[in-house]
This record gives sequence, structure tokens and C-alpha cells, in this order.
Amino acid sequence: MFAHGIRFLTVIGLLARHSLAIDCYPGTTVRREECEIYRDGVLGKASKSFGYVNGDCSIIVQNPKGADPAPTKKQIERAFAQILDKCQPGTGGSKLPSNETVLLNIGNRGLKQFNIYDSDFPFLKETCGLNSNAPETKKEDCVKAYESISISIEGEFLDDNKLMSPKITKTFKSCTVSISTSDESDVIANRQVVRPTFDKLLDRCNGKSGVVSLKEGAAGDNGRVILKTRSSVLCGNNDPQKQVCH
Repeated sequence: MFAHGIRFLTVIGLLARHSLAIDCYPGTTVRREECEIYRDGVLGKASKSFGYVNGDCSIIVQNPKGADPAPTKKQIERAFAQILDKCQPGTGGSKLPSNETVLLNIGNRGLKQFNIYDSDFPFLKETCGLNSNAPETKKEDCVKAYESISISIEGEFLDDNKLMSPKITKTFKSCTVSISTSDESDVIANRQVVRPTFDKLLDRCNGKSGVVSLKEGAAGDNGRVILKTRSSVLCGNNDPQKQVCH
């Protein structure tokens, strides 16, 4: 996807050499130095998105169609610098000039209830009770849902079509269990390897909704695995019959 992968994504103050159609987001403010993200991983061909948070700055690269030819690290850096130059001290986004299927975005950190999904949130740290307006789950139902997820011969999670997928969800009675990746790459985690983390999440949250992230188990080099348990009541907003899901 990206030539040789992106080993470091560093937003730096380069002079603009090419025109870029930039949308600035009014009413936003960001500190440029917080938008300098250093990462020792690579995006890789499996990832469909690349996002990192530092301070109050969020940087995202989306490449849903797998751009060919792949944009270079220098092109990405230059485009981010142009966004910061034009929108300062605010945030903004644009398409990459060399390939408009690649989308770039600079924004602020999300709301507190979504911190579990940020790149700098600690791995294996359980977050409980984010969802509201939902009955509690029964532990045995969550275990049944988890154990009903299909697996490959090697023990990797599969969807209902017996295929690898970026998100897999199973429901049994009171409980829904989902396992997904942060970069929209396929889940390649092993069910038995994840099981101790799952059991700990159930014990810690004790019937409440629960979320935890794992470092390993995403096909994409920059992805993390997100494991969630929640009530099987449907999600929705402004509906007393549905739970508010996060």
C-alpha cells in the first residue's frame, strides 16, 4: 500500500510544492508540535487506515482502495505539512494529490468515552460500563457467544461465512461479543490465546459492557485488536428501547 511501508509518520514544516485542495475545520485548534507522530511500525498492505493520537492531535491516513502506485512517505509528510500551514492554528483534511483515493485528516482527540479506541490507550486495560440504558449480561451467555465463534484449523477467528474478517460478532441470549481491528485489516488472533483476556474482561466488568485492546492479532502492521462485550439489546440513540453503545 505504502512504498516500503511508513516506518515513521512525521508531520514537519515543509514548504508546499504542489497545490492541495484542503478543507479547514472552523472552530478547532491544534498544537503543531503535538501533530508530530513518530511510529516504529509500518502501515503495510493489509491496513485500510492509519491513525495516531498525541496530546490533543489526531492524524489519520485512509487508503481503502489500496492506492497503486503507492504514495511515498515524503508525499504524505508534505501533504500533512500543507494542511497545517493552511489551517493553522486549526485542523483540516484533504485528498492526496498524487492519488485522490488516499484521504488525510488532522483533528482533535475524541471524547473521553472513546479514549479506549485511541492509539495511545494502554493495551490490556479494561474499560467497563461505557454503554448505557442496557440490562446486565450473564457471564455464561458471554462465554457461550465467545465459544460459538468459528475458528480456522490454526485456531484463528472466522466470521459466519468461515472467512477472516475485520470484525466478527456473536450473540447468545443476553450477551453480544465482538472482536475487531482498529485499522480495518483482518482479525488473525487465535481464540485460545485471546481467551485469558476475555475471561479477565468478564470478571472485571461483571455484567456491564466491556472493552479491551490487544497489541497482537491484527493483520495490519499498525492495527490493534478490540475485544468487546455488551448487552444483546440493539444499539441506538434517543430510543428508550435501545442501548447507547460506545
